[in-house]
Amino acid sequence: MALSTRTLALLSKPFEGGNGPSHGTIELIFAGAEAEACLPAEGNKLQRVLGGLKALQAETGDPFNRAAEKHLRQVVSELAVLLMQEAHVDAEKLDAALAKDGLAVYESEEPKDEPADRLATFLGSLFADRPTLKVARRHYEQATRAFERDDWEAANSQFRSACDATFDVLAYAKGCPTGKKGGVARKWLEEQGFLEADEGDLSKAFMAFAGRAGSHAGISDQVDAQLRRHMSTALMSFVIAKLD
Repeated sequence: MALSTRTLALLSKPFEGGNGPSHGTIELIFAGAEAEACLPAEGNKLQRVLGGLKALQAETGDPFNRAAEKHLRQVVSELAVLLMQEAHVDAEKLDAALAKDGLAVYESEEPKDEPADRLATFLGSLFADRPTLKVARRHYEQATRAFERDDWEAANSQFRSACDATFDVLAYAKGCPTGKKGGVARKWLEEQGFLEADEGDLSKAFMAFAGRAGSHAGISDQVDAQLRRHMSTALMSFVIAKLD
């Protein structure tokens, strides 16, 4: 799979001179696509993004790396959506360049899950009102875009990460030591009385279910991903409303 010089330029130039999304956001995008090894650890944002895209593109030429093209498509899609949303790039020019390369930001225009879409809109409004939930929101947005392009494994991984990030931030706001993360932070919320025992059991059960299959290709399908989307969205909506 080859990205044209124009596509590479449109995706990387917005980062020139330190502009564009942060290093942390770039790293999150590559990590979400399981491509963090391709992202240069050093350099400015432009160098890292361009270097990461070229490294990913090179991997697609390896016949033994069957997942490389999928990872490249995900990184390109995430970068494109983010740059378009934050007006860092001319959306029409980038759309045209992607189309010439045989790519699309979204694989489908049809909504797959209307009830979850409505709840997701509500959750999005909760995220938007709370700057401290920026990381959780980013994970959730990436999960939703992965779900919309039928990338079930990536969606599952990001929905779980969004839940973890949401609980962590809310726990820290209540006084939980920042060294406690994930299940430990959720247990602290229950021990301190911020969550009822059955609420703690519910969150623990979901997180165990959400992580049981990991993000390995071939394990998850649409029904499984849809269930995780429903449950994670409802759980995050509930805990934000309760604790924030």
